[in-house]
Amino acid sequence: MELKQAMEAATAELDVRPGFVGDVMAGGRRRHTRKLVAVTAAVALLAGVTAGVMVTRSDEHGGFTTRDPRLTAATSGDLASSRKDVEHALQVWQSTQKAPERITDFSAPARVFWAGSTPDGPAVLILQPVRVASTPTPKTLVGLVAMNEVVDREVLLDGEPERGLYRFGASESTNVVLNLGRTVYWSQRPVRGGDGRLSRQWQAAESSGGGVAVVSAQQADRPVFVRSDSRPAADDFLSEPLMAKPDYGPDGAFQPHAGLGWTDNVWATNRQDEHPQMKSMLSHRDMQRAGVLDYVVRDYEWGRWQVQAWLPDGRFVSVFEANGETYAALYRANGTFDGGLAGSAVNRTAPLPARVRLPGDLGTVVAEFGARIGPDRRPDVWIAPAGTTEVAVERPNGDSVQVPLA
Repeated sequence: MELKQAMEAATAELDVRPGFVGDVMAGGRRRHTRKLVAVTAAVALLAGVTAGVMVTRSDEHGGFTTRDPRLTAATSGDLASSRKDVEHALQVWQSTQKAPERITDFSAPARVFWAGSTPDGPAVLILQPVRVASTPTPKTLVGLVAMNEVVDREVLLDGEPERGLYRFGASESTNVVLNLGRTVYWSQRPVRGGDGRLSRQWQAAESSGGGVAVVSAQQADRPVFVRSDSRPAADDFLSEPLMAKPDYGPDGAFQPHAGLGWTDNVWATNRQDEHPQMKSMLSHRDMQRAGVLDYVVRDYEWGRWQVQAWLPDGRFVSVFEANGETYAALYRANGTFDGGLAGSAVNRTAPLPARVRLPGDLGTVVAEFGARIGPDRRPDVWIAPAGTTEVAVERPNGDSVQVPLA
C-alpha cells in the first residue's frame, strides 16, 4: 500500500492529454496486427515451398544477387511440387561446389527454376548468384542436376550467350533445352538427295512452363537444335546450332583428334602455290550454303587436315573431313565457289580411308597419310585418273597392297 500511495502522490498533478488512452489501445492493435502479418507470411512461405513456389524478399541476398528474373520466378515443371526431388537436387548442387574457373564467392543461396521428368529420371535446373574474379557485379550461375550429378553449369557473363542445352543419359539421348525467349526448333536424320544435296525437316520443341523443353534423340540420328523466331527451311544449314558443353571438346590442353586423326595440310599436285583468294575462302560455309555439308555441331567433328590441288581445268580443290565423311570444295581461278561434293565415310583402319570422286573426268582424290600411293609412290595423297580400278598403296611398315577403287 505504501508503494501505491507514493505513486498516487507523485502523479497527482499530472494531466493525461486528450486521446492518450486511444493511442495506447491503437498501438496495441498495431502490434497485434504485425504479429498476425508475420504469422501469415510464414504460413505463405511454407505453403510456397511445398507447392514449388519460392517466395523471395528483395533483400534476401543482402544485395548479393543479379537481375536474372528467373531468380524470383515461380518454380515450373511437372516436379515443381516434389520436395524430395527439389531438395535432393539442391544437395547434389551444394555437395559439388567445386568452383568453376574465376568464381570467387558461392555464398548466395541457390534456387530451383525448373524441375521436370525426363526419360532418364528427374532433372532440375538451378540458378545461383555468384561473384566472379575481375567483375564488380555478381553474375548468375545456371546448371542442371540429373542422375545424381551436376550435368553442366555455366556462368552468364556479359556479352556471352547462354548455352541453355544439357545432354545426358546412358546414350546421351536426353536433351533439356531452354528457349530463352525464342522458339526451339530441332531436326534429326538429314537426307541426301540424288543431286547430292541435304535436307532436314524441322519441328518446334514443346516447351513446358518456364520455357524448358525435354527432347529425346539418339546421337546417331544427328539431332540439331536452333533458337529462332521462324522455322528453318529444309535446305538451311547456316543457322547457329545450339551446343552442349561436351560439344566444345574436352577441357585442358590435350585435344584428341576424332575421325582420321590427321593434322597436316598436303598437296596432291606438283603445282603447290596457294590460291590467291585462299584467305577469303570459307569452304565449310560455302558447302553448307550449297546444301552439301550438314551442320557440324561438335568441335571435334572437324578434321584437322586438308588436301589441296590445282586441277587440269584451272580450278582449285580443297578436300577435308567433317562429320565422319570426306568432302571436296571446288573454286574457280578467280576464287568464286564452284560446287561441292561429298565423298566416302572415313574409316581409320581401312586402306585409302579418304576418297572423293571429282566431277567429270578429273579422277578421284585418294589419301592415306604416311603411305606412298600410286605408280609414282606419291606421299600421302594421289589423284587417281578417271577409270582407275585399283590403286597401289605402300604402308609405312613397308607392306604393299592393291586397293580396289570402285
